[in-house]
Amino acid sequence: MSKKQDILDAALRLFTENGVRATPTKSIATEAETSEALIFKHFGTKDQLLEEIMKKAYQAIVRETTVRLAGLSSKEYIASMIELPIILTRSNPDFWRMQYKIMPLNPISSRYHENFMRPCLLRLTECFEDLNYSQPELEAELLLIYIDGVWKYFAANQPDAAKEKALVELIKQKYKL
Repeated sequence: MSKKQDILDAALRLFTENGVRATPTKSIATEAETSEALIFKHFGTKDQLLEEIMKKAYQAIVRETTVRLAGLSSKEYIASMIELPIILTRSNPDFWRMQYKIMPLNPISSRYHENFMRPCLLRLTECFEDLNYSQPELEAELLLIYIDGVWKYFAANQPDAAKEKALVELIKQKYKL
């Protein structure tokens, strides 16, 4: 593993535990067993380090979801979107715990998440139109509010798999999926 990756991993762990603002670069250097100078050489600033964590995580998320959601019918797409919080929070739990903690106050975190969700809103609107919902835009927005709340609940509370599945199935039932 490279020192750059060691720094990214250490920063993710510490940002998850303490938040970005409360994590000094000195702590990241200690955790990564490197120097602060190397952090600044690779990333410039702590915000640029966070941006790199966000960029890498959301690139992986986009790759994973693009494959999972491609070519689905409207009902299948909606069902897959409802299942997404389980898949994502299990695939990178530390990242999603960090996101849960920092997103409300961190513009970098918020921007990456909004950029990821925007195409989902458009596709969900098309799906609800296709299924003849009377207010497809509002229906899509409401479902994304549910999904947003669900991933945050999973990230914060780490419920067991049975509870995760039961919550997701309940939402799917509401949409007759």
